[in-house]
Amino acid sequence: MALSVSLRKVDETPRYCLYDLGAGAPVAARVKLYKDSGDVEVVRLSDADLPARPPFYLAEGLPRLRQYHEQNRYPERDEWAA
Repeated sequence: MALSVSLRKVDETPRYCLYDLGAGAPVAARVKLYKDSGDVEVVRLSDADLPARPPFYLAEGLPRLRQYHEQNRYPERDEWAA
C-alpha cells in the first residue's frame, strides 16, 4: 500500500527554502534547504499521529529536495506516492 507524501514551501529567502514534509495536513517534519550548498537541516520533527514515522518521510523527502537543488528550482508544493 502506497502512502502519500507531500512537501509544501512555508518560507523562502535568498539563502534557503523552508518546507513542511508529511502526509498533507499532518506534518512529519519541517526542513530547511540551503540554496547555495543543497544541505538540508531538520528544523523540527512532529510527534503527531501519522501514517508512518518521521524517518520514513525524511527518507522520501530528502532525495526530492536534493533534486530541487540540482535543478535550481524550488516549487511551492510537490506530492507523490511512496
